[in-house]
Amino acid sequence: MITPPQPHLVVARLRRPIAPARAVARPGLIARLNEGLAAGRLLTLIAAPAGYGKTTLAVQWAAQVNHPVAWLSLDEADDDPLRFCTYFVAALQTAAPSLGAELTPVLAAGQPPPPAALAAALLNDLAAVEAGPILCILDDFHVIQDPFILALLENLLMHQPTGLRLALVTREDPALPLARLRARNQLTEVRAADLRFSQAEAAALLRDGMGLSLTDPDLAHLAERTEGWVAGLHLAGLSLQGRSDPSTFVQTLSGSHRFILSYLTEEVLARQPGDVQEFLLQTSILDRLTGDLCDAVTGRRNSAALLERLFTANLFLISEDDEARWYRYHRLFAGLLQSQLRRRSPEQMAELHRRAGLWHAAHNSPATAIDHALAAGDYHRVVEWLERSAWALLNQGYARKLEAWWHALPPEHRSRSLRLTLDFGWMRLLRGALEQVEPLLEQAEASLTVGDSDEQVAGRAEWLALRANWLQAGGRHAEAIEAAHQALEIVPSKDLRVIGLASLALGGAYRQLANFERSETALRRAIQASRNAGDRVTETLATAHLALMATQYGRLRLAASVAAEAIQRLTEAHTAPPILGALHGALGRVYYEWNDLQAAQDHLERGVRLSALAGHNASTIYTLCALARLFQAAGALEEASRCLDEAAALLAQGAPGWVRPELIARQVGLALAQGDAATAEMRLRAGGLDPDAPVNDHTEALHLAWLRLFLVRGDARTADLAQRIIAAAEAGGRQAALIQALLLAAQLEADPPSRAAAHLRRALALAEPEGFVRVFLDEGPTLAALLQQLGPPSWLAHVIPAARHPSLQEKAMASLAPERTEAQWGDALFEPLSARETEVLRLLAEGLTYAEIAERLVVSLNTVRFHVKEIYGKLGVNRRTQAVRQAQELGLL
Repeated sequence: MITPPQPHLVVARLRRPIAPARAVARPGLIARLNEGLAAGRLLTLIAAPAGYGKTTLAVQWAAQVNHPVAWLSLDEADDDPLRFCTYFVAALQTAAPSLGAELTPVLAAGQPPPPAALAAALLNDLAAVEAGPILCILDDFHVIQDPFILALLENLLMHQPTGLRLALVTREDPALPLARLRARNQLTEVRAADLRFSQAEAAALLRDGMGLSLTDPDLAHLAERTEGWVAGLHLAGLSLQGRSDPSTFVQTLSGSHRFILSYLTEEVLARQPGDVQEFLLQTSILDRLTGDLCDAVTGRRNSAALLERLFTANLFLISEDDEARWYRYHRLFAGLLQSQLRRRSPEQMAELHRRAGLWHAAHNSPATAIDHALAAGDYHRVVEWLERSAWALLNQGYARKLEAWWHALPPEHRSRSLRLTLDFGWMRLLRGALEQVEPLLEQAEASLTVGDSDEQVAGRAEWLALRANWLQAGGRHAEAIEAAHQALEIVPSKDLRVIGLASLALGGAYRQLANFERSETALRRAIQASRNAGDRVTETLATAHLALMATQYGRLRLAASVAAEAIQRLTEAHTAPPILGALHGALGRVYYEWNDLQAAQDHLERGVRLSALAGHNASTIYTLCALARLFQAAGALEEASRCLDEAAALLAQGAPGWVRPELIARQVGLALAQGDAATAEMRLRAGGLDPDAPVNDHTEALHLAWLRLFLVRGDARTADLAQRIIAAAEAGGRQAALIQALLLAAQLEADPPSRAAAHLRRALALAEPEGFVRVFLDEGPTLAALLQQLGPPSWLAHVIPAARHPSLQEKAMASLAPERTEAQWGDALFEPLSARETEVLRLLAEGLTYAEIAERLVVSLNTVRFHVKEIYGKLGVNRRTQAVRQAQELGLL
């Protein structure tokens, strides 16, 4: 509901680290890793405890592979779905810039798609990458524990993407199906035992790399004591530098790894000059180091030169960029240094964190600044920086961090900040956590001060707008309207964002109360205000509300104009939020009613894809229902059933109640098309609506479904129900339902013909101004026969040239001419083949399979099947050979 900024990425984390100076070559391990790539194995696992040289090996491997390489260095904050997905897609884009074009705005809007939807989008994009499989290396993967992220990677691995190879560098095995991958020979593994240095590799490190003069027995003893542990050998080498009697020191090493590590760290520090020791300890609190930052923390003026010197000396410092400006300590070494700092100078810790926080705040790194301020106990600055940056940080993937920061703040600091409380309220409302919004509303209300200053009035207006949207989402429409009106009465005229938010709540509430005029007025105000405020999400939600409501009320042209204008403007400006899928779904429904089936399918499929990526269940469900209707009309009943099954699964996960009746109605329609009246009745009984209940805008879809079932069964209540639906729809001005009810009543009252004709003429009169066509075609041969009795045009009218503009009645009758067989009613031809259908027809004539056509045209297999159904229907055939022969006779080939 608030415009999300574009995420701020730490680009250095997307760059492959620089290999340590004089790193030991490991040709045997590199060969094993390359063998796995050549064999097409999907996952490479480099797993061992800290200090075994995992990252160094991965860097060496990545430098010589013949594949595009994407690299991502992970940290603890990345164990958050949005943050991980944002960085993961950004990393893949370093290898294939066009990859994830649809995902980037989705993630920028602050809501990660469901794992399956995200994986499907990535797999589609990866399949189109021409440079070959991308090797994506995720370093420090042990920080990832989130089930969402693991589900995403499992989806990618289990669907065997041809365009992706994953490599995980980790201290522990991830919760992924490793056994299954191992059984399928899809896993390459490098473990601690493989990474241990042999005596020859220890000699290469200590003698060649560090210039130490060690005897073979000394090397053997070191390798034995450290068990080939790279970090232990490295620290031992640093401790040995400058010693006159290295053999004596080597013989003193004994004990556990942890003991040796602590002992060697003390030795390494003791051998550094005093200023270097102090620098190492003070800067160990930093996740990333650069000269200016280290100067600010330590009070020095030469940190950049010292960092370069330490890196050259191979003192556990890792360079994160080619310019050698940013570094980090090896995680193991940093932890040991921090332990030393806490033991030696615990009083320094808070001041060092305070200085680091101030530097990061001044350099546009609010998340890191807040972490340091919390570590310093500087709560006033935490609140100040959160007030300034909370929403931006939310949309950069810091949702979990925000929650952690919120709970880390003492209650008295949280309760003092109205701005912070409102931001967290919007955040939770936007994510559908309605039960978590009320406590924040109460807290914000308690902190509202009485007064008439601009700031006080603006705060109360935003609180009212938040409350109105929360009430509307919870179905408390009258209270929502009251709160929204109160917000609009006091909000300053310049606060367009709050005006848009309050108007959205007002329009949504009036829509649910079936008050078209008031809802339209409020929604148009929300659209305009939020557009001027740059709030794309609120603008799109308000536009979707208006388009869907207009379709329900039979205002197809209004629905099309507002949806198409918003789609075009936001898409061309490259500012489209993922919720734009709701508008594609609404526009696809309009095109279907106009019988522009290709445009309908394009918008509906895009609507499903974007809505699924946005995780917006409501728009995904109603768009899937519309797509099912389209497939059913084309005779693709299995595809229609699949769409409805997906919609039902989403409904079970949670969605607004208003989408459920439409889903049930479509399930009933499909069951009746399959001749299964028993299943249709079962669906209706489960819907919980008695057919004798009063008809209103909320029950209309289910009452119409009951009417269809009654008509099939010849139920005695059919006529009464038809009249009740007609009366309710007419009274409410809901033309779409009224037209359907009139057409069903016409079929019911075919005898005498005069009554059927009266219903048909009325339906045609209502439908023609808005261009309704498909509602007539979908009723099939019974309605076609009734239309014929009104005086149909000649049979040649079934193909209407583009230059001719026949009346709606001629279109309907031409499309439904009784000479067609029943199987062809849904696909009756009244227009020439589209350009895409002609293209598919030519490929059919060449003998290509459906899968080959899908690959050639870069579309889904389902899309090809739909085009073929359309072609067969328009040509009046049911086999490929007949279609080709007929097309040749007509001069289409």
